[in-house]
Amino acid sequence: MMNNDKGETVLTIRAKNIEEARAQLWNEYGNDYSIISKRSIPQTGLWGLIRQKEIIEVSYIVKNRNSAVPPQADRLFAPSVDETGIAKNDDFLRNRDEILKKNTGSVENAIVSTQISNLSKQIEELAERVKSGTAVAGSDIHPSIQRIQELLGDNEFTFGYIQEITEKLKKTFPWDDLEDFSKVQRAVVDWIGESISIAPEKVHRKPHVVILVGPTGVGKTTTLVKLATMFMRAAKKNNKTLNFCFITTDTMRVGAMEQLSRFGEVIGKNVLKAQTNEDVQKLYEEYKDYSDAIFIDTGGYGPNDAQHLADMKTMLSVQGMNPDVYLTVTASTKARDLNTIMQNYEPFGYQSVIITKCDESEQYGNVISVLHERHKSISYITNGQKITQTIAKADVVEFLKRLEGFAIDRVHIEDKFNKDDILGEQ
Repeated sequence: MMNNDKGETVLTIRAKNIEEARAQLWNEYGNDYSIISKRSIPQTGLWGLIRQKEIIEVSYIVKNRNSAVPPQADRLFAPSVDETGIAKNDDFLRNRDEILKKNTGSVENAIVSTQISNLSKQIEELAERVKSGTAVAGSDIHPSIQRIQELLGDNEFTFGYIQEITEKLKKTFPWDDLEDFSKVQRAVVDWIGESISIAPEKVHRKPHVVILVGPTGVGKTTTLVKLATMFMRAAKKNNKTLNFCFITTDTMRVGAMEQLSRFGEVIGKNVLKAQTNEDVQKLYEEYKDYSDAIFIDTGGYGPNDAQHLADMKTMLSVQGMNPDVYLTVTASTKARDLNTIMQNYEPFGYQSVIITKCDESEQYGNVISVLHERHKSISYITNGQKITQTIAKADVVEFLKRLEGFAIDRVHIEDKFNKDDILGEQ
């Protein structure tokens, strides 16, 4: 046990392979852990009898110790394990008997006694298998599947997503076919692409009201301006002029109004301020008849700030407005936090998600996993915090190209997923 540069305690766990280590960490901490390194350790002794030459040691940190999953009841009587991984059965049985002598006669003890008896049988069976040489560690996991699990983990896909891919591999590929790793990873890349939902293009009617919501610091104001700029360019290509205005409801952040006002001055568009539901209603009624679009910026609150989120929902509830609401989150948001954000912003009825600051993250498994698990689609991605930097329609191929460690067949994925042209400046 040691501390890293950030003062976080670095812990280690040993397992037969990486997927077993991830499973153990998931049981203990859910998504509240980060693996920082892993290494193989040669093994001798009892493990030699079952033909496993090494195990893996994983170093990790716990991000939120208070949210760790509590131990299961039967772990109170778990057997001690020596460095070979084999339970010390005699010590375990003595401890069990002592505990039961002190706690006899209750219904709880009867349940515990049953659990312990079952566990004792499992230990005895394992011991017999070790002696006879019939226990082959990891025999149900093909090396190709193990490699895929490691690649998915390196790309920060969630445990649940990795398990889903694992089960699909087992059902799709016979054991012998798993020997062709190039074929296996090609299938996995296709499955990842198929799990990414891209929001379809919509036919917009005047006035097209766009509202961005999301936690603080995700770049909502900058993204709103980028969207307006993109819509202006699209209109210009069709020899049209886009008439629009901005409304900001962000009264908390210093400089929010000024940031929008500066852009409004440059392009000659109105920037309006609303502090109440009545303000939003009045401005909407005033501008709806001669605006092609109305872009509404909102304040940033923590995903668990229930009162402020409820107040903002009330402020934006305007009869007849029918806005397109987008949840805005950053690409680097951890899976557990992303899941919480998406859940707590559900009352706003957002249709899809905008992923911002994609240039600040190298892995996208967290985003792909959670959006897939929550059945949400992606509309746009952005790079950079400057208005002049890229905003693009979300594209499956762009996500697949960024998968680390996978051999990507560009021709194949572009043909399969019909890559669209990226919008905005490159």
